[in-house]
Amino acid sequence: MPVFFQISDVPRLLPELLLLVLALLVLGSDMFERWGEDEESRFERVRAAGSLTAIGLGLIFLITLLQSGYVYRLPADAPQNFFLTIVRNLQNGGPVGDPVVGSFATDHLTMIGRLVLIGAAFLVSLLTLDYRPANNPGEFYALILLSTMGMCLMAAATELITAYLSVELTSIPLYILAGYFQTNTRQSSEAGMKYFLFGALSSGLILYGMSLVFGFAVASIPGGAQANDMTQFLRIAQATATEGAAASKLLTLGMLFIIAGVGYKVAVIPFHSWSPDVYEGSLTPITAFLSTASKAAGFLLLYRILVTAFPNLTGTAEIVSGFGGWTSLLAVLAVATVVLGNLAALPQRNLKRLLAWSSIAHAGFVIMALMAWASPYASTRSMGTSALIYYLVVYTVTNIGAFGALAVASMTVGGDTMEHLRGLARRNLGLATLLAIFVLSLAGIPPMGGFLAKFYIFMAAWQSGAWWVVMTGVVTTMIGLYYYLLILKATFIEEPASTEPVPMPTWMNATLITSAVLVLLLGVFPNLVLTTIDQVKVVAGM
Repeated sequence: MPVFFQISDVPRLLPELLLLVLALLVLGSDMFERWGEDEESRFERVRAAGSLTAIGLGLIFLITLLQSGYVYRLPADAPQNFFLTIVRNLQNGGPVGDPVVGSFATDHLTMIGRLVLIGAAFLVSLLTLDYRPANNPGEFYALILLSTMGMCLMAAATELITAYLSVELTSIPLYILAGYFQTNTRQSSEAGMKYFLFGALSSGLILYGMSLVFGFAVASIPGGAQANDMTQFLRIAQATATEGAAASKLLTLGMLFIIAGVGYKVAVIPFHSWSPDVYEGSLTPITAFLSTASKAAGFLLLYRILVTAFPNLTGTAEIVSGFGGWTSLLAVLAVATVVLGNLAALPQRNLKRLLAWSSIAHAGFVIMALMAWASPYASTRSMGTSALIYYLVVYTVTNIGAFGALAVASMTVGGDTMEHLRGLARRNLGLATLLAIFVLSLAGIPPMGGFLAKFYIFMAAWQSGAWWVVMTGVVTTMIGLYYYLLILKATFIEEPASTEPVPMPTWMNATLITSAVLVLLLGVFPNLVLTTIDQVKVVAGM
C-alpha cells in the first residue's frame, strides 16, 4: 500500500531540515559579504563562518534534545499558550510513529544518533575556530553541515535507496574536506584522493550488494507487482524468513557485499588501508570528525540493516555449536581488527597515524556488540544494543578530545609526532592533563568512560557465547595499553626540547574541557545516558 508524505511529517524531519538551512545560510553569508584580501580580513572571515556554524549547531542540538523529550517532556495537561504549543508540536515529531514514507525512522535510535552526530559536529566546529581553513571558509563549514545531515539520514534509513543516498551525501563532502587544507599540499591531496578512491569502491560494493538483496526479495515473495516497497528493511526481513533463504547464495553474497561496503566506511580490517594515510594528511579537526561522527553513522546504519533486514540470518559465533550467519562473519572481522589494529599501532611515531590504528582497533570492539544478537534471549540482545550505542557516545567525545589536544600541540609546537609531545606537561600542565584523560579513556582505564564502554561490550559479547572473541579483546586491550602509555611517557616524563610555554587557544580549550568533563561524567555516572539508551528498540527481533 503506497505511503505518502504529509505536512505533519515535517517536524519529524526538523533536525535534518535545519542542518540544510544552516548550510545554505553559512554558504550564502560568506558569498555575499565583502571581504578584504589582508590577513586580518581573512581571519575575520573564518571566524564569522565558524561562529555562525557553531552557534547554529548548538541551537539545532538543543532543539533536537527538546524534541526527543529525554530531558524535559511537556505534560499532557500543560496550559495552552503560544510557546507551549510550539514545544508540544515539536515533541509530537519526536521518537514515535512509523517511518516517514516507509524510509526514514524517527525512533529512539535516530534521536540518539542525531544528538551524537550533531554534538560531534558542534565540537569539531569549535576546534576549527582557531584554524584558518583555506580561503573559502563558507564552503568548508557548509561541507561539514551537509555531511552531518547525511550522517543523520544514515542513522535513520529504513530502506535501501535512502541508505545508499545518505551514505553518498555523507561521503562526498568528506572526500573534499579530507583534501581541503593545503598547508601540506602533497599529503592533503593524497588524503583526499585516496579517501575518494576507496570510498567510491565501497559505495559500489554497497550498491551491488543491495541490488542482489533486492532481487532475492522480489523473487521470494509472490506478487512481484508490489516490488516498489521491497527495498524496505522490514520487507526484506519477511523475504529472508521464507524457506530456503538461509541457504540462498544470492542473498548471502548480497549481505556480504553490504557488510564489506559499510566495513570500508568504518575502517575495519581488511577494509582499513585508506585510514592511516587519510588521517595523517587531513586537517586534524577533520580527522577527529572522520574518526568519530563518520564511524558512528556507519555503525548505526550497519546495526539497523543487520538486525532489521537480516534478523533471520543471524547465526552464531559459538565455535562448538556451529559457526554461521552474519554474527560469525563479524566475529572474524572483530578479532582481526582488534589484533592487527593494536599491533600496527605499536611502532607508530606519528600520533595521527597511531590514533588512526587505535581507531581501527576500537572499531573491532564496536563490532563485538553486534554479536549479542546471536543470543536467543531478548535481554542479551538489548544489552548489546545499549553497549554499542554507549560505546559510540564515549568513543566520540574521547576521540574528538584526543585529536583536539593533538591539534593544539601541533599548532604551537610545529608537529604531531611523539617527539613533539616530549615534556608537554612542563610547558602546559593543563593541556597535558586533558590529553591524559583522553588517552586513559581510550586505553580503558577507570574511572574514564572508556572503561565502562569496553566492559559493557565484553559482557554483551560473552553472554552471546563469543567468549573467544572477548578473550582476544581483553588481551589486545593490554597490548594497546603499551602505546597509550608511550604517549603519557613522552608527555610527562621525557625532557622537553624547549621550555617555552605552549599557549591554549580559547575555543580549543573550551572544546577540550567540555570533552574531558563528558568523558569523566560518562565513566562515573553512566546512567546519565544509559537510561535513555535503553529505550532503543529495533522492530525486527526486539
